[in-house]
Amino acid sequence: MASFFFGGHVLPHLFVTNHNQLAKKDKQMTKTFTKKDRYQMVTDAVLQLMNDHGTNWIKPWQEQAGNCHHNVVSKKAYQGTNTFMTAISAYQHGFKSNQWATYNQWKKLGATVRKGSKGTDILFFDKVMITDKITEEQAMVPLLKGFCVFNADQVDGYIAKPIDDQPTPSFNNDDAEKLIAATGADIKHGGNRAFYAPQPDFIQMPEKSAFKGTKDSTPEQSYYSTMLHELTHWTGHQSRLDRKLISRFGSNAYAFEELVAETGAAFLCAMLGLEKQPTPDHAKYLNNWLEVLKQDKRAMIKAFGQAQKAADYILATDSLDMAAE
Repeated sequence: MASFFFGGHVLPHLFVTNHNQLAKKDKQMTKTFTKKDRYQMVTDAVLQLMNDHGTNWIKPWQEQAGNCHHNVVSKKAYQGTNTFMTAISAYQHGFKSNQWATYNQWKKLGATVRKGSKGTDILFFDKVMITDKITEEQAMVPLLKGFCVFNADQVDGYIAKPIDDQPTPSFNNDDAEKLIAATGADIKHGGNRAFYAPQPDFIQMPEKSAFKGTKDSTPEQSYYSTMLHELTHWTGHQSRLDRKLISRFGSNAYAFEELVAETGAAFLCAMLGLEKQPTPDHAKYLNNWLEVLKQDKRAMIKAFGQAQKAADYILATDSLDMAAE
């Protein structure tokens, strides 16, 4: 008997009443979840990065994420999982443009996708009606779907503005400090460990002078990268986004939360023009992350979604602060 998943819970005895009809309604460049396992597709891409880059798996796509990949028609920047999908595709194929569109959108713009070009899947949740076989009760359940998009470098008849010619985020300490202060988080300095304590609800950070630079970042940038990681944890408190932060180190739940924090910090770093630096603890987390992703193909998409919510929450505090000025 088939089962469908909603928010991670199994709903037994349910089936999609008109699945074939739903599939036929999809547009030419849209594919349903049943045709391609998109959960596995995203998971495989992340696993490959972790195997190739280890604890620095975020670097290849986070560098691209700062380029604000967006749809050329709507002008809206991609978020969450789609930030990763477009950024990693640009990284892998060497695209110089941050502009994307579906086959039909390019056609309407008078451009032509080159023959043989491989599209990039971006994902969204659509709602479908399901019916309980026994009770005949109906409910709307989210179904993961995808659009195939093409980068501007893959089309003829459209002149894309190079990323190098577009304004890009440039890291500024004042911007980072303003964002952190706007959250109102209780931040304590001292010691040699960085962590978030859920029960007393505070962030503990070493002094800035304790951080060391790398070939890619200054000591201050390493400090802010770590701070944004801990701030992402901070958003999970029950009074904020309530991510249930009561888990032991080494558990899958603990590893998942670290995955959310690392990804959320990467989104924030990209927005600030700051390169996300892996922390020393990541070597301990890596095997746990690999295990979580291998056991649950939905974990990475869930993590991207939670990370985007966390980043949006932190950015909203800064917006509210500016509105009050």
